[in-house]
Amino acid sequence: MRRHTLAISLLALSLGACANRARPADISFEETFPQSPAADRDPRELRVVTFNVHRETPQKVIEGITQDKALRDADVFVLQEVHRVETPGADWCSPACVLGKKLGYYSIYAPGHMQGNGSDGVAVVSRLPLTSAQLIELPYFDVHFNSGRRIALAVTLEIDGAPVTLYAVHLDNRLGVRDRRTQMLPVLKHAQQQKTPVVIAGDFNTSPFTWISHVVPVLTTTQDNRFEELVRDHGFTTPVSQSGATHRYIGMKLDGIYTRGFETVKFATADAKNVSDHLALWATLRRTTIN
Repeated sequence: MRRHTLAISLLALSLGACANRARPADISFEETFPQSPAADRDPRELRVVTFNVHRETPQKVIEGITQDKALRDADVFVLQEVHRVETPGADWCSPACVLGKKLGYYSIYAPGHMQGNGSDGVAVVSRLPLTSAQLIELPYFDVHFNSGRRIALAVTLEIDGAPVTLYAVHLDNRLGVRDRRTQMLPVLKHAQQQKTPVVIAGDFNTSPFTWISHVVPVLTTTQDNRFEELVRDHGFTTPVSQSGATHRYIGMKLDGIYTRGFETVKFATADAKNVSDHLALWATLRRTTIN
């Protein structure tokens, strides 16, 4: 493990010349609505997938999802590192937009920061109608390279006529326990105010490291445990805490699904045709009574 830590330290230092990421000039939502909605599913259950798609092309994202039997029939996809090409003359349709059109689902993409030839952000693609969307600005941290605007996307979807609030979240990587708590608190406080069942899903970057000056990693085991304690302290369950690794390197568990008003029937990870450095994490949820 010492060898892994050293390798990651050198990698982090080698990235020091990378530019920080600018705020997009246009931060409006990209929304798509199905012309022919997908067939209805059993309203008693909700299959949710969270997947960091690693800035892959729409074609790769569709391949990874539709060719994996654990994912292709899911009701909701919560996506991170969604890259939308925004060069002049390009079709400004993100992978979430293309996936929504392919599946006959609703989709909403929220750009977070500029990266290369376009913007990166978070998205929700849903078989169920999306009736509202709200952007939550998250606290900014200067992590010295590749710093950028962090956001969460809160949407309302309907299951058999009843509203559910769902959050798509992507937190910074090189944060310690205290800073990760600070960046997550706006989402948890917003979710506490909702009277609906709640699903919070995303890439929370709970790596097994504490970061010295946001650059040098020191091995620890507290990031994911302390983060899930925070979530539970705000009234949400952590049903996929035993998911195992959600990243392909050194067994890191970076992604999660947290709930209120649901019981989790089943959960697992899926390879998604190896299109990303992350595994896709999915859970089948069943509604319970909200107090």
